[in-house]
Amino acid sequence: MRGDPSFPYNCRAARLVADAHSPRSTNRHDCVLAELPPLTQTPAAASRPRSSVVLLLCLVSLAAGSVGSAGPYPEGEFIEIAGAVTDAEGLPIPDLTVVLEASRKAFSVTRMKSTERDSTRVSTETDSTGQFNLQWRWVDYYNHFELQVGVAEGIGDDAELQVFERVDLSKRIRGGSPVVTNVTVTERRYLNTMRDFSDSIDTEDERRIFEEMGNPDRVQKILSGNHEEVSWWYFQSGKAYRFRDGVLEQVVHFEPIEPFGG
Repeated sequence: MRGDPSFPYNCRAARLVADAHSPRSTNRHDCVLAELPPLTQTPAAASRPRSSVVLLLCLVSLAAGSVGSAGPYPEGEFIEIAGAVTDAEGLPIPDLTVVLEASRKAFSVTRMKSTERDSTRVSTETDSTGQFNLQWRWVDYYNHFELQVGVAEGIGDDAELQVFERVDLSKRIRGGSPVVTNVTVTERRYLNTMRDFSDSIDTEDERRIFEEMGNPDRVQKILSGNHEEVSWWYFQSGKAYRFRDGVLEQVVHFEPIEPFGG
């Protein structure tokens, strides 16, 4: 996870940071297929490709599931999703972004597994007491719903949500409106570190890089006389930004490093 000081990057990332300032440095219609017992086939049936049989079974299952499957709400009706976001101690967390992501979950014949597509989102922020309220205009086409809580990184259309918690509401949302759900963020300490870092940005260069790159994976500070030298490391992007008293002095490029398990 970006910005986490304890993120398990490999030893090469550790060496890069350590050497940075050294003298030498620079679906509801899922198709379930079961194995069928052998059938007595005519010569014509026996010659039919197996893939055609699989496709036929899937199409029959999907068609059968779509008959009489009306949605839980009238098309176009607004439903409400509300709740509160707190930490592990029950304290409210304000100013977090809350997103309801809706998508279509269906069986893919080509991939032979369930897939999601055509996602769309509505979002809001928690207030000073950690409360949130979302309005969703019901469309029968969508059958998978996920609530996401996190912090938006970047600005405008380029902003990305760094998600702390996810809640699957696909079943609960069909039980009636309003849908009330409370979310517990277990990474409050990390969230506080992110916000402290964001509050420490006070120069134009720092703000520009932060808006472009988001929270760094590692921050390294060195005091040199009356000056402060700071390096922001982005391992997966293969970049390190070096500032001197808040002014960008150097951008170091290196081979991107993936975290363990990436």
